[in-house]
Amino acid sequence: MKYTAFFASLFIFIISTLPAQACPSGDPKSTVYMRRDDNRCEGIKQRNSDRGLRLISFATIGIKNYSNTLSLKIPSIANATPNVLVQSLGKNYILDNVSLTSNKSLFTFSWNTFILNQAQILPTSLRALANVNFDSKVVYVPVILERSSGKYQFVFYTPSRAKFPTLQIRRNGKVIHSSPRNNFQRGEVVFNWNGRNLPAGRYELYIIAEQEQIGRPPEKITRQIAFEHNPNWLK
Repeated sequence: MKYTAFFASLFIFIISTLPAQACPSGDPKSTVYMRRDDNRCEGIKQRNSDRGLRLISFATIGIKNYSNTLSLKIPSIANATPNVLVQSLGKNYILDNVSLTSNKSLFTFSWNTFILNQAQILPTSLRALANVNFDSKVVYVPVILERSSGKYQFVFYTPSRAKFPTLQIRRNGKVIHSSPRNNFQRGEVVFNWNGRNLPAGRYELYIIAEQEQIGRPPEKITRQIAFEHNPNWLK
């Protein structure tokens, strides 16, 4: 009985220390979300109902048409490996758990566009987000999809209608740029910013939103989102 208990405990320990599979395997010709080429999870995946308000993209995107492969680059911050998510909400497309390649200044990744083409994902619908934990704080880093467009694109998603009376870029507490949205809208809210003439460093995206609620006054939502900028990333 002692040996049985020992091996049972050992089995539980081994199972608990094995890495969790990020996504299932399957037929690579299917568009279903699965592990592909042993370097990413990609495909169409049903989502839970969205709630609240969230940032879904901080990127610079220079894609007109898909070639055989698509690449992304993420600037390296303190050599911390970023979390990265590429998605298209309209078609429930997701790319995550990617095996990034690192060099001195960039993390890079390229993948086949078969699923993007099969699922008819428009290049203009792609959203990308990357962040690192730096000094015990989440810092967002721009994703360069294929090539820079010369500007950053911030995209928020709101399932209920919302307006953004305050939408600012700040540095050291000083407002660098302001672009309020005073009309209520639902879904994706896109905000572009050209920072090519501003110095490299840590910036903040500061918003105050008012999101409609059923039978109640709009909910006031404040977000302070730290992000890294370098004008060279927009060239």
